[in-house]
Amino acid sequence: MVQTIASLAKKGYKGCSVRRLLNEPELRKQINEDPAVRGNEHSKGIVMDKVAVSGKVLLIGPTGEAKTLFARTLLKHLTKAINEKKWHIEGCPFNEDAGYLIHVAETFKQDPEASAEVLKSLCPFCKKNIMNSIKKVASTDVNLDRTSDVVAIEADLILKALKAVKAEKTVVNVAQIDPRNDPEGLYMLLAGVENLEQLFGGETATTFSPMAHKVGVLSQGFVVVNEIQRLPLNFLEALMGFLEDPSGIKYSIQGRPAFVDGAMIFTSNAPLSVFGEEAQPIINRIPEVLWPARTKLERINIVEDMFKEHLTLCLNSMTANPALVQLLEKVKSFGKKSVSKLAIQFIGLMADLSIPGALKSGETEAYARKKITRDMFFKSLIDIHDPERTPHVDLRTLYSLIGETVLRKDEFYITDDVAMLTLDDAKHIVELFDIPRNLINDAIQEVKTMLRREIKSEGELTTVDSISEDIDKMRALTDEELIQIITRYEGIDKQSKKIQETVIEQLKTSYEQLLLVDHI
Repeated sequence: MVQTIASLAKKGYKGCSVRRLLNEPELRKQINEDPAVRGNEHSKGIVMDKVAVSGKVLLIGPTGEAKTLFARTLLKHLTKAINEKKWHIEGCPFNEDAGYLIHVAETFKQDPEASAEVLKSLCPFCKKNIMNSIKKVASTDVNLDRTSDVVAIEADLILKALKAVKAEKTVVNVAQIDPRNDPEGLYMLLAGVENLEQLFGGETATTFSPMAHKVGVLSQGFVVVNEIQRLPLNFLEALMGFLEDPSGIKYSIQGRPAFVDGAMIFTSNAPLSVFGEEAQPIINRIPEVLWPARTKLERINIVEDMFKEHLTLCLNSMTANPALVQLLEKVKSFGKKSVSKLAIQFIGLMADLSIPGALKSGETEAYARKKITRDMFFKSLIDIHDPERTPHVDLRTLYSLIGETVLRKDEFYITDDVAMLTLDDAKHIVELFDIPRNLINDAIQEVKTMLRREIKSEGELTTVDSISEDIDKMRALTDEELIQIITRYEGIDKQSKKIQETVIEQLKTSYEQLLLVDHI
């Protein structure tokens, strides 16, 4: 699809940029609410602000807390928005915004010299297009690198020539690469150039020709670079051109700067001190955001999502296509095959307990008042990589653990009857993963506390007397009361009587162990 600058201006097009897009409340809301990454709303907002201001950001935080996933999610929304809205000057390998020429056309008569400077700043391909258009209209050769040549031509002819320049729809992609093996590739991706021959004036028409550069995507600077702390110093030095300018991403070709609209997002699971003194001046040029672990409740919700995904995959004998998983989760009820709320809470709380407090998102005002400092955050980041301390149960480990738990539940696959994955099933698999006994016991205590808090009367204060009353209540629980607690806590009150009875029978032991004093 091709338009002219005049037709775009008539439609009200003014330009499209990452900075502008990330200031739109609707897009920020979509990014924040994307189900791919739960929680961390505060940190997400700061990341978006940094990208909007400078086009680059470094996320530092514990392993497995969705830093890279959020980077990809953010860039996915940005590329979608760019592809919906942006037009660029036809034939430009840098996707220079057609909005440049619309603004120049609007202001040329007011300030020809400043307008000529804008034309001079465009890439060589765009300048060639504009010079050809001016030659057609004014029947004269012009050199856009000389302001005097442009100003010497009648303003109306310049405007007519600019409006006749063609523009094409921008289509960009996200690239996630390993620049340790190909630092040159990162340059090409950031430049948005399909191949070296195009950049240096050759006639190559396809990325897949024998002469083409191996990088074959037009990314316009939408790049995720994982684990920057692993990169060698010579690669970091190669990045200097992009990191030097505080206002955006700049690509230098043959000594001339080209500004690339896009975003570079780096991630690291280690403090900046691991880079060494030589790399510090380079790394310090990247705005950083401390990316904490998710809150306790967010982690429990994530564990529930993981169980749903594994159940969907196993019960439908399908590959892990995220879109199909999401569809089947929405339209299929697990009714007869499900997971106890206690098992979900146990695994989520166990993982939460393995993370140092300084790395967690603030759940309450009381937590915020602790004033976790950057030094404390980095010290804890080092601690979780120490094999001698309690292991950090990150989300990748959780995903494997949950998958194993679902896989080993034979009742899910050999019978059509009701099958519930219980707290005991979860404990058994956790023990196979060599999780320390003290972490398992602490998680069980947390589950017990959550359950007892749920069934206490609302507004009831915890006192010595009330604890004594609780113990008496638990000791005196009847079967009917226990059934009511299980039904309400597991949310099975809308299921058929037959399913309720089978579920209660399977879960009764777990609830007795947590609630009845005689079983503790």
